[in-house]
Amino acid sequence: MRGFNPSRKVIEDVGGAVELLNDAGHCAAAWSFAELMIGWNKKHAQAAYVPYESGKELVPAYRYFSPALMGEGTDFNRYLAALCAGMVIFDPGSKVMKASTEKSTVKARSQFRMPVRHLADLYQKFGPVEF
Repeated sequence: MRGFNPSRKVIEDVGGAVELLNDAGHCAAAWSFAELMIGWNKKHAQAAYVPYESGKELVPAYRYFSPALMGEGTDFNRYLAALCAGMVIFDPGSKVMKASTEKSTVKARSQFRMPVRHLADLYQKFGPVEF
């Protein structure tokens, strides 16, 4: 985590990044704070986490459960602090399109994931809401 002070929970270098380092300490992948912050603020300023189960039929079917968990009042420093504390994990992945053709393409679809038990750490206000 280049540019973030985990003990003070503040960004000290706005040009910083979340970096994935190889065994030799060289940066293999990086996500700038600026780019991550845009996505974070857009998606998580007010968020609902709804429990569900999916069916295994030919046509996808979903069933949603109450209560949902509602989070309000986050900021990017909370996310970076959770990442430093090991509450957020990197989940690398790829999206392959037209795999069985000569024009197949691969796009990185890596995500950062967090267990539900740690979600409250990301918000000023967090709790269940019945629907």
